Amino acid sequence: MDVLVTGAGGRTGQYIVPALIEAGHRVRFATRQAPYSGPLSRHDGATPITADLAKDDDVARAMSGIDAVYHIPPNMNPDEIAFGKRLIAAAQTEGIKHLVYHSVLHPQVQGLTHHWNKVFVEEALIESGLAYTILQPTSYMQMVAGDWEGISKRGVHTLAFSPQAKLSLVDLEDVGAAAAIVLGNPDHYFAIYELGGPAMLSCEDKARVLSDVLGHPVRAGQDTLDAFRAKAKAAGMPPHIIETRARMFAHYDTNGLAGNGNVLGWLLGRPPNTFDAYVRRELLPLKSV
Repeated sequence: MDVLVTGAGGRTGQYIVPALIEAGHRVRFATRQAPYSGPLSRHDGATPITADLAKDDDVARAMSGIDAVYHIPPNMNPDEIAFGKRLIAAAQTEGIKHLVYHSVLHPQVQGLTHHWNKVFVEEALIESGLAYTILQPTSYMQMVAGDWEGISKRGVHTLAFSPQAKLSLVDLEDVGAAAAIVLGNPDHYFAIYELGGPAMLSCEDKARVLSDVLGHPVRAGQDTLDAFRAKAKAAGMPPHIIETRARMFAHYDTNGLAGNGNVLGWLLGRPPNTFDAYVRRELLPLKSV
């Protein structure tokens, strides 16, 4: 099957595209910047294309000759609803057989705008007449890699919310495997699947696993939201993303992010990967780099 993967240049696409290729699909992956020279270029069966989701002609060109679409929306983009609806309209015009939407766990939480925006894309997809599948993954285990310097050099895993707040965490390797299972498979048409992780983990829980696996003490730390804002601004993060993330951290501080791994386990036919397994596979090798 010829598949278009949108938003493929980020962290999510690095797992989705290889999983679809391994499943036998021919993948055209779209990124906004050209020329693409990232890690996806190493995969046979993956063809890059430049497409701006804000432009009708770009979306139609990217979708031409394609059988199915896996839509990864741009992260925390205020125009996500318009992008999603434009993509759905193009899929209708092109006669796409299956559209998989990479949504998020708990899109109905209005205070989390990057979750809430996805409700309206899901609604448009449900009403489109297209065969669809909606995947709703929770927070990724891979996010911890963004704090690798603090973990490896200072022995502190720092987040901008309570170290006791518990989140369901999912391994992107499992999300990619689930994507490969559902895409193009009529058994999974018109389904919405929550992709939760196998356990609820706090920063303190993660620190204990990191300590055990990496072989040196790691403790949980907490930044204030003001400290997060200052660091993010200094790093050049766009203001709307800074504030979206700040709202997300405040929500986690109060509510955590509760999820259940049963659906993902059913799809995979095995238990979802644990955080321990993720750390051993992806972080432990970094110690020797």
